[in-house]
Amino acid sequence: MSKNELDSALQNDASDESPQHPDLFAPQFVNIKNFAIRYAKKSKGNAPTLVLLNGFPQSIRLWERFWLPLSANFDLLALDIPGFGLSKTEESVMSPRQLSEILIHVFDHFDVEKAHLVGPDVGVPIAIATAISNGNRLRSINIFDGPGSYPPKMSPILNMVIKSRLVRWMANGLNKKPVMKTNFRTAVSDGYHQYKPNGRAIEEYYQITHDNQSHRSAISYFASYQQDLPWIDQHLSKIEVPALITWGKLDPFVYVDNATYLSKRIPNNRLVVFDQASHFSSEDAGNDHLENLTEWCLGGYLKC
Repeated sequence: MSKNELDSALQNDASDESPQHPDLFAPQFVNIKNFAIRYAKKSKGNAPTLVLLNGFPQSIRLWERFWLPLSANFDLLALDIPGFGLSKTEESVMSPRQLSEILIHVFDHFDVEKAHLVGPDVGVPIAIATAISNGNRLRSINIFDGPGSYPPKMSPILNMVIKSRLVRWMANGLNKKPVMKTNFRTAVSDGYHQYKPNGRAIEEYYQITHDNQSHRSAISYFASYQQDLPWIDQHLSKIEVPALITWGKLDPFVYVDNATYLSKRIPNNRLVVFDQASHFSSEDAGNDHLENLTEWCLGGYLKC
């Protein structure tokens, strides 16, 4: 992919809004278990903690527009999942179950005793695995736009990446550049129905999609779905942590049927579908998602 792809995206797909100054998401890293993890943190004090994960192929900049409104009610910790965003890790740990254990080490490092965990996209199976294995560290989870069962109800191309070793080999080799281009287009345009990210986010998503290590890590993560998603599926009915399940009805990648399935299987949950939102539904739904998440974490989860 050439630099022209970035220039075109900045011209055609970026919002007219100027990025915030100072940059609240200027990359900063902490070393945990020998992994360099990118994070952002803001403390209100004497408030519930929200831990916000990123989706793929994005970063925690997806929370930029919600950061200040959420900080009025919560202590915030956002982190790029190891292997995704700007966080680096080894391919050997790229699976939902292993990353959920690394997440607990992140909790420990930042002295987070208990939190509401928000997992979009690739963060969905990580959030669910955390609820299964370390539910005592969570007040609730908010999951959206990612798989939590097997086989997942996803677009044909994503299913091929999950199931076919040949497809993954090609995505890491001969087809690497076209896959990177597709990932970039998804991050800045194809994953939305109405929202547009700002130019700073687009530039960061370009950096992420062009990083060879990040690309390989993502492919390894999708390969792990064949082992981890059946395990997650088997444990859904045993989850005790309340779950807010939100989804974009127009999601062309991870279909809204996943939300319906999860709502039937997870015991204590609330399901909200945003009619005009696509794959990156938190940004696409905007204030609707913000209001649902805020009300849920301020006490709505106790009513499930």
